[in-house]
Amino acid sequence: MGPGARLAAALVAVVLAGALCACKGAHAPAGAAARDDGKVLNLYSWAEYFPDGVLEQFTAETGIRVNYAVFDSNDVAETTLSAGHSGFDLVTVNAAPHLGRQIPRGLWQPLDKARLQNLGNVDASILQMLAHVDPGNRYAIPYMWGTTGIIFNPDKIAAVMPGAPVDSLDMIFRPELVARFRSCGVSVLGTWVDIIPLLSQYLGHPELPADAATMAEVTRTYAAVRPYIRRATTSGYYDQLARGELCLAIGYSADAMVARRLAAQIGSKVRIEFRHPREIVPMYIDAFAIPSDAPHPDAALRFIDFALRPDIGAQLAQATGFSIANAAAIERLEPALRDNPIAYPPPQVRARFAMERAFSMEETRILSRTWLHAKAGY
Repeated sequence: MGPGARLAAALVAVVLAGALCACKGAHAPAGAAARDDGKVLNLYSWAEYFPDGVLEQFTAETGIRVNYAVFDSNDVAETTLSAGHSGFDLVTVNAAPHLGRQIPRGLWQPLDKARLQNLGNVDASILQMLAHVDPGNRYAIPYMWGTTGIIFNPDKIAAVMPGAPVDSLDMIFRPELVARFRSCGVSVLGTWVDIIPLLSQYLGHPELPADAATMAEVTRTYAAVRPYIRRATTSGYYDQLARGELCLAIGYSADAMVARRLAAQIGSKVRIEFRHPREIVPMYIDAFAIPSDAPHPDAALRFIDFALRPDIGAQLAQATGFSIANAAAIERLEPALRDNPIAYPPPQVRARFAMERAFSMEETRILSRTWLHAKAGY
């Protein structure tokens, strides 16, 4: 989330003069080896991250064919890459916790930054955030980013509770509050990576210690609100928001914008708003990284540098509507996107940005088990 970026689901992948591999958890672009003359890039990413026109332009300028395969979760991508010999040259990887725990395992190769002439176009603050899990920014370059916050239907919320604290996590984590919105539909993201750190911060534990006492408190708090939550999922909820089937969600900033577009497209007349929580603003970064066994690392570096051009970055951001880390591209965006505080929050919100640290495998097991217990209500 990437997410995000978080339009995952099983969408149709792009095929440009090469073979397609768009199945969930796909391991290698079918047929790529048979046509491998060194002028190919096997790209693995979220659906809709790279529009056809941009990939066609890259091929026209470089002669490098692009095989675009999609994954529908960061965990699926991690499993694919961990198996080795995936055949992929370039991946958009979630920074925390995935990239942070994958670097020590040798999944990625150090970047030859001398080959990246447009590296200076990257937003320095986003690059600094990424350095929390990639010290020295040796292995990854930020591509897209976003935040997690509160998405809501202002009309339905106001009908239930005028003056509701829509900028606070109280909306979800205080049982007496969230219970009031049960009838109009409440949703939260479906992975521990998204919810447990948020809940831990809400409870006053910003470093998310994976000790028994903290995990018990997290479990009790979520179990208390679980009866009022209709869905816990990272996909599809934005469609339900757009159709008026949900009125309140913890979700990604990118998905709030998707929900708005869907509502307009289907003519539902549903209004969608987004607030960055006053308690904390969790951010995610999806970064370019080259697998350690990539068959075409030169092509991957050329694509990263291509994407970092201001004109290309603007095309990517405008086509997807997601927040891009290419700072030089921002001034080229249409005002409706450039000035959108959901996609590009003001400085006072950015000052509250927080990104998770890398978790050990033992901590990951504890946090995953805690989430399962919390969802089950015990």
